[in-house]
Amino acid sequence: MKKAGLISILAIGSFAMAAGNLPVNGTIWVANRGAHTIRGFDARTGGVIKTIPMAPNSQPGDLAFAKGKVYVSEEFGTPPAIAIVDPESDDPPHRIEFPAGARPHHVHADAGGNLVAVGLFGTDRVAVIDTRDDTLLGPWDSNPDTINGRVHAAVFSRDGNTLYLANEGANELVAMDPRSGGIFWRMTVPAIHEIAVTHDGKRAYVSRRTVNRLAIVDLENQSMQDVLTLGLPDTLELSANEKLLTVGLRTSPAQLAVVDTGTLTFTLVTLSPEAGSIGGHQWTTPSGRITFAAFEGGSRPGVAVIDHSAGHQVVRRLDYAGRPHGVDQGQK
Repeated sequence: MKKAGLISILAIGSFAMAAGNLPVNGTIWVANRGAHTIRGFDARTGGVIKTIPMAPNSQPGDLAFAKGKVYVSEEFGTPPAIAIVDPESDDPPHRIEFPAGARPHHVHADAGGNLVAVGLFGTDRVAVIDTRDDTLLGPWDSNPDTINGRVHAAVFSRDGNTLYLANEGANELVAMDPRSGGIFWRMTVPAIHEIAVTHDGKRAYVSRRTVNRLAIVDLENQSMQDVLTLGLPDTLELSANEKLLTVGLRTSPAQLAVVDTGTLTFTLVTLSPEAGSIGGHQWTTPSGRITFAAFEGGSRPGVAVIDHSAGHQVVRRLDYAGRPHGVDQGQK
């Protein structure tokens, strides 16, 4: 497919550029694998609201906001854990701990915030948390007959009744009952890495990172078609109207692909022009107007704020020293 263009935006000296108040509410939470903290930024102004320490050397890589709490993957903690943070309290986080090597990785909440799923990337299992009382369901085994799987991510259908697993080690997309762990079906998707499911539950966008492809999977018929070639595609985020898909890339310097889902053309947006920088996760407002995209490396890592209505321009960068990675939105 034809690229819509390459946008290299802003010189390194304008990292602190502001665009006034943005049309976004709430708090943008960012996990930092280098500083071993999470930080809340005011989405409208870019100001720092709160920085919260995680377990020492735990490399918190991802997080999700649900029911007023932040669920953080402490992938390399001793032991590895999901830290459950009340951002309004100074109490230490509650933790759900896992065996050494489990590697809790990408974190996703369902649409209602009732369940949170965490791929245990060191295993073929997924942890599901009931946010009403923060009890652990499972961990569920993606395939009891094998042990070679590595569940990178787990994403809910819109109704919350199906959990789709990206089992990178087994090259499988697995559909599961999130409350029982029962398997509905599985299909082969080589190099599967991350998933974004459409609201009607009929399709999923899938990044196939190690083969540089973005695919669309027909979830009803369990068939797949590659639609774009991108450099090391990783995290995926659909706007609420599903007209825009952002794709985090792991190439350097740090970039994000913005895909028009109607035409399947894309624009590359430079998050940081510095050599050695690399993109992390991203969050897009429901309107599809603004995306917050983390990046690390270079002299001033942080979060690039992209205004899609202004030609996908980076209009602000939020400094966050270390290795900022996971991003999600929460309420103040």
